[in-house]
Amino acid sequence: MLATERHRKILSYLEAKGTARTVDLAEALQVTDETIRRDLQLLAESHLVGRVHGGATSLKGTVQLQSFTERSSIKVEQKKAIAAAAREQIEPGHTYAFDSSTTAFEMVCSLPDLNYRVVTNAYAVLHHMARMENVELISTGGRYHPKTQTFNGGDSLRTLRRHNINTAFISCVGLDPRRGASEGFEAQAGFKETLVQLAEKVVLLVDSSKLGNCSEYFFAELADLTTLITDDGADSTQVEKLRSEGCEVILAR
Repeated sequence: MLATERHRKILSYLEAKGTARTVDLAEALQVTDETIRRDLQLLAESHLVGRVHGGATSLKGTVQLQSFTERSSIKVEQKKAIAAAAREQIEPGHTYAFDSSTTAFEMVCSLPDLNYRVVTNAYAVLHHMARMENVELISTGGRYHPKTQTFNGGDSLRTLRRHNINTAFISCVGLDPRRGASEGFEAQAGFKETLVQLAEKVVLLVDSSKLGNCSEYFFAELADLTTLITDDGADSTQVEKLRSEGCEVILAR
């Protein structure tokens, strides 16, 4: 592959992801890490990308916001494995909160109809669980955002504060080992930040492609997370880094 073609692919990758590690770009383009480092240096000197430790970041602004439908078709098998592992933490008599992530929704779709309470701002979760007779279902309310299929805003946050949430199941766009979990949609980041502050336990559900990445709006540090559940394709170095920071990591198979 010619250098110009690699550069075009690197820019496209960054435009879609926002940030990228050198090792991930090297794997995607089937070249050495050193080749990618040289490419990134040339692109940075041309003011086309920004250099960060271990990789690069896009200079074109925020990551394009994907719809719920678009996200639903990505990493499906990994999400199923993560959901199965997370499902083991559900028991009657507790209050659980779910965000609008497609990984959390994958978990919701497999939950039994038992006596527990669910609090959510996600339309998909509300629609699915409305058919259950034993689950007490609570909508946070708020202003509806069609693309992400979420309810957000002050009303949504006030509802969260009224409830004693035992466990929050959430996801993110990227998990940086230094700065924590981030989102590409500011309203969602604010909702998740409040949820993290209120919940007794926070379980982060993320497929391995999100490890080491970051997006525009940070909402939780590693210390805020009780458990991280990811798939067994996660890079062992990244996993050990997270564990060294005190984060419990479960690899779903």
